[in-house]
Amino acid sequence: MNFKKYIIHNLLFIILIIAAVLRLWKLDSIPPSLTSDEAALGYNAYSILKTGKDEYGKLLPVIFKSFGDYKPGLYVYLTVPFVAVFGLNEFSTRLPSSLAGVIAVWLLYKIVIDFKKREKLEVGNRKASTITSLEILAPAMLAISPWHIHFSRGAWEVNVALTLTLAAIWCFIKALRNSKYLIYSAVCFTLTLLTYQGAKLSSAIVLALLLLIYWKKFWSAFRAHAGPVLVSGVLGILISLPIFLSLINGQTGRLNVFSVFSYPRKDSDIVQILSQGNETNNSLSYYLFHSETLNFKRGILGRWFNHFSGRFLFFEGDWQNPRHSAPNQGMMLMSDFIFLTFGLLFIAKNIRTGWAKFMVLWLLLAPLPSVLSRDAVHAVRAYNMVIPLTIVTSCGIYYLFSLVKHKSAISKVVVTKLTVLMFVASFIYFLDAYFVHLPKHDSEAWDYGYKELVKTITPLQNHYDDIKVQQSFSQPYIYFLFYQKYDPAKYQKTAKLTASEYAGDVGYVEKLDNIYFAPIDWPQNKQEHGILVAADEIRIPDFEIAAGGAFGLIKSIKYLDGNTAFNVVEIK
Repeated sequence: MNFKKYIIHNLLFIILIIAAVLRLWKLDSIPPSLTSDEAALGYNAYSILKTGKDEYGKLLPVIFKSFGDYKPGLYVYLTVPFVAVFGLNEFSTRLPSSLAGVIAVWLLYKIVIDFKKREKLEVGNRKASTITSLEILAPAMLAISPWHIHFSRGAWEVNVALTLTLAAIWCFIKALRNSKYLIYSAVCFTLTLLTYQGAKLSSAIVLALLLLIYWKKFWSAFRAHAGPVLVSGVLGILISLPIFLSLINGQTGRLNVFSVFSYPRKDSDIVQILSQGNETNNSLSYYLFHSETLNFKRGILGRWFNHFSGRFLFFEGDWQNPRHSAPNQGMMLMSDFIFLTFGLLFIAKNIRTGWAKFMVLWLLLAPLPSVLSRDAVHAVRAYNMVIPLTIVTSCGIYYLFSLVKHKSAISKVVVTKLTVLMFVASFIYFLDAYFVHLPKHDSEAWDYGYKELVKTITPLQNHYDDIKVQQSFSQPYIYFLFYQKYDPAKYQKTAKLTASEYAGDVGYVEKLDNIYFAPIDWPQNKQEHGILVAADEIRIPDFEIAAGGAFGLIKSIKYLDGNTAFNVVEIK
């Protein structure tokens, strides 16, 4: 077998290797630091491994309390064996998500194959019952997707939930021919609820669309073999029961904090608007043009359009949160704009097929968990968009080349070279943005410096009665637990969360042994002799350090861009 034939016969394996490299290379250092949420997942896995309890001493919980928020715990349990093998570190904490990302590439291959077996697809002026190239293109495009790579390289529960969703879809499609697979589909769907809070809506959307589009086949399967359908329903209820109970107990995450409906306009703003037209809040014009209901609808629709904008998809990414994308890089490759256009044309030609309807409706509804939140865009909550977008762009590549297949040789050469050039340039641009610039450009956003802070303070901890570390929503205590590999049994006895000054938001841990996590008031703190103080450059300015005084700089910890993250100072 020559090299070309070998490559063709092993394309899927090669794609999976590429996907693995892009998701595992330098996993411990890119992104440049664990977020507090990642550290909490890792430490709770360590706590489960050592004691069978979470950081608050609860035995094998399904829902984990974290900073006062509540998170489904499947990711924690998936992390336990990796912590056991590799120890408690960045690599073991992120590894479950990375592996889930590779598995997702394989699952998309299987899904396209099963769609191919069920549907006939129109290509140009001919029909094709098989699209061999599409079943390779789709996983290949997911393997190199900036959106999917990014969320596979951190301890993101949403990434594992998406992989479970793909497994559920695959099993559902297979269940239309063999009803026993419906049981596996139900298990995978309900496991998403035990993985990620937002899956309650995102998974419901996918399941509802599958039932709606394939209802006749589903109903026929139910009448022919009611047993698997009933078993899948019972299993789904049993597995998701802890989630339903958490809703009753108020363990829903910070729903009120993040919901768009928690942020109505101020009364003064409404009064100002009405005064401009000499209107009142019970007039017809108020209800037609200025009502709060209309305001919420405008806001929700605006957020929905944001997720389909060029700014979000191709040029800037999640502009509200730099943790969610590489700098100056959209959620997709810039060249995907062309493929997406041709893909939509391809989908339009096949819109009568079930798979096309499913992909279009899924793409349109996938942003809902995000548009119902307070943020203008949110790449995490809209993460399910990545799959229908990948399918559409893959169809676009296939359709583009099918159109030029029977054109002149010059046309084929020009289209092929231009397309390949734009694609390669876009992919190299992403690799540069992500693996070169993201660590330094966004190190502050990733809470870089806390690992170095722990390494600085730990050897000095017994030399001081009191150590004061700046308190923040970055939850500095969790980094000390994580990097000190603090004995979980010991911490469980003293774990105490103090409510935040912001109602409904996460709280704080204020003390760990002789370390106090508190607001830093430098003029006051520098009068407290014999203590160690650590804070950012705003609280302990660099110019004061340079001026000197009755204190000594132990270490100035820098972000990767050279700016000061923390000054660690001894008050003499």
